[in-house]
Amino acid sequence: MITATPETPLGEIATLLERNRIKRVPIVQNGKVVGIVSRANLLQVLASMPRKNAATASASDSQIRDEVLSRLNGELWRPSMLNVTVRDGTVDLWGFVASDDEKKATRIAVESIPGVRTVNDHLTIPPAEIAMV
Repeated sequence: MITATPETPLGEIATLLERNRIKRVPIVQNGKVVGIVSRANLLQVLASMPRKNAATASASDSQIRDEVLSRLNGELWRPSMLNVTVRDGTVDLWGFVASDDEKKATRIAVESIPGVRTVNDHLTIPPAEIAMV
């Protein structure tokens, strides 16, 4: 089985995906799966990267992201498979919610965080026949 660790650089994970013609790589730590990185995750990272080096991202963007995750993870209705990126105060949200109300609640919760300028909502409501994770 092809796996990576939490410390594996994204470039190496991209190479694993391409070389092995696979769509996702399990992330394993201490013999347990702790996450999965998919091709879509890599595209999300690329799409949200500033034109200059990603290492220059501001600390405030990192703090905003941490606050978004903290606030949403504390809610019973939190989005599943949540992915959050922040650049220059612009928050991009990906994941699944169960209803339009949850989608609105997520947006309002994020917009109220200090430093957030804009929220780009990429949240999806899956079809009824697909169970929420």
